Amino acid sequence: MGHLRPGLLLASLFLAGCAQTAPLSHTATITQSDMRPATLADAEELCALVRTEYAFYESRRDTWEAACADIPDKVGSVASKAEQLQVLETLLDALHDPHASFGTNSGLSPRLVPSGADYWLTGDQVVAVRPGSAAAQAGLKVGERVIAINGRSLEEAMETRLQPKGVAYGPAQKAWALNAAAAGYRNEPRSVTVAREGGPDTLSLENNETPAPQEFVSAEMLPGRIGYIRLNNSLGDSDTVAAFDAAMAQLKGARGWVLDLRDTPGGGNTDVAEPILGHFLSEPANYQRILPMDEPAWIKQAAPHGRWTAEGPVVVLVGRWTGSMGEGLAIGFDGARRGDVFGSDMARLAGGVEDYTLSRTGIPIRLPAYSLAHVYGTPRHEWTPPHQVIADNGDGPDLALQAALDWLGEFSM
Repeated sequence: MGHLRPGLLLASLFLAGCAQTAPLSHTATITQSDMRPATLADAEELCALVRTEYAFYESRRDTWEAACADIPDKVGSVASKAEQLQVLETLLDALHDPHASFGTNSGLSPRLVPSGADYWLTGDQVVAVRPGSAAAQAGLKVGERVIAINGRSLEEAMETRLQPKGVAYGPAQKAWALNAAAAGYRNEPRSVTVAREGGPDTLSLENNETPAPQEFVSAEMLPGRIGYIRLNNSLGDSDTVAAFDAAMAQLKGARGWVLDLRDTPGGGNTDVAEPILGHFLSEPANYQRILPMDEPAWIKQAAPHGRWTAEGPVVVLVGRWTGSMGEGLAIGFDGARRGDVFGSDMARLAGGVEDYTLSRTGIPIRLPAYSLAHVYGTPRHEWTPPHQVIADNGDGPDLALQAALDWLGEFSM
């Protein structure tokens, strides 16, 4: 089972996955005997909430019901707000869904994926390293083979996040657990051990936080009059619309465009995304299919935005840190036939999220409450960029941007 971290509340560790959350105090403000009943009550409320509101419940029914059945017997004393949250985070892990998360955290909390992750694994292979991250600074490279995470074998690391126990898990759950384990916990020192010539090499990942960009949008005119605009994890901020408008005005006259969505792990909303797509539309266009749980499916449209329409070919760059609304914007450009998407598979955050609040603890939770798909029907979280190239290459050359520029250079502009 591997090494269990201190303070574990459940006999089986099955601890939580895309947006920034508010910190929670570790200090206990009421007695242990008072906090356990409220914790158990909200665990039961969460079990019921998932059954009725979670869009992907049927595909997780067996593991979720097994985890919920274990709750009364496996929750011990609860001595602080942080431990109270930990019980619920542990339960939520049974969904194996990075898009289900709490709106608060403590020092005991797991880091969310993709926001709190800095490298990505497929099996034991590193397939992406977030530029500027602790992993990039430590020298982790795409293509390297990982043999241990925080001193644990990959099998042991997966076991810390696969819950409940005694269940046969498939490749999707194991992939979730492995990358969740790689992201680690907020109070846990992190390291990754890779196989290198001369023997295993353990890299310290103590600098966990990727520096936040200072601007909502970065823009510049590249050679060949290619307008380059990067969204700096800002699709959830309404001020991004004005910043993007200003960037487009700065780049007016560009003969081709690169829209970089590789730093959008925190998601966002359509009020920001639709005007961005609208800059490139001369008429309304379908861009995403909405599939509610209890209503007919329907298609969202984006309208033209701004005083002029950006002309010329468009490349959209995506990667593992393209999350939620960033994924929706990428499939929107593709569905509207207004952009060619280059990069790797995205964060694969399934569905659209709704906010709820648990009654006894007051802890906010976000659950995917409806499905989303490409206008042609492919679920958003299963859609793959047509132009495959390494998107997140750590401190190495920007292969995706170079591929985009090479492709744009083939056009007579």
